[in-house]
Amino acid sequence: MKTSLIAAAIAAASLAPAAASAQDAAAAVAPTVGAKVYGPEGNEVGTVETVQNGAVTVNTGTVRAGLPTSAFAMREKGLTIGMTKVQLEAAVNGAKAKTSEAKDAAMVVDAPIKSSDGVVLGTISKIEGDDVTVQLSDGASVILKKSYLGLVNGSLTLGMTATAFAEQTQPAPSDTATPASDEAAAAEEGTSGE
Repeated sequence: MKTSLIAAAIAAASLAPAAASAQDAAAAVAPTVGAKVYGPEGNEVGTVETVQNGAVTVNTGTVRAGLPTSAFAMREKGLTIGMTKVQLEAAVNGAKAKTSEAKDAAMVVDAPIKSSDGVVLGTISKIEGDDVTVQLSDGASVILKKSYLGLVNGSLTLGMTATAFAEQTQPAPSDTATPASDEAAAAEEGTSGE
C-alpha cells in the first residue's frame, strides 16, 4: 500500500498545478484534515484524510493516495492538485497492480523476509494458496498470510519490527517446559516401575 501511495505521490507531484502564480508559490500550502481537494479544472477530487510527516492522504471515496505537500496549491476553489479524480484513482490503481505483480514475482521459496526495520527474519520455505511458511533464523517456522507482506525497496517485508515479531512468535509460558512438566515426567517414570 505504501508503494501505491508513493507512486501516486510521484505522479501527482509531476502534475502539480502548473499555472501557479508567484503569489501562490510564495504562500506555503498547509493542507488540513477534512479539507476538500480539487483538480485542475476545479472539480472535486476528494478530501484530506490525514496529514503526517509531509505526506497528505487524500481519500477519493474509492482510493487513498499519499501525496507530498508540494503537490498542492491554493486556488480560487481551495486546495488543488494537478490531477483529476479519475487520473488520481488510475495512478493509485496502476501502482497497486505493479506492486502486486512485483510482490508475486518476488514471493518464491528461499526468498528472505524482512521486518519493517530491515532485519531478516527468515526465508520462505513453502507457499500454499494465501499461506506463506517462513523458516525463521532460530529454526522455527511460522505461517503468514501473503497479505501481511509488502514489497519495500525490492524486499518482501512484514509490517512490524523485528522486536514486535519476536514478541508475537515467542511461545506462551504454558508451551514451554516448566518444573511442573518435569515433575509430571518424573512421576510417570515412577509409576511405570511399579
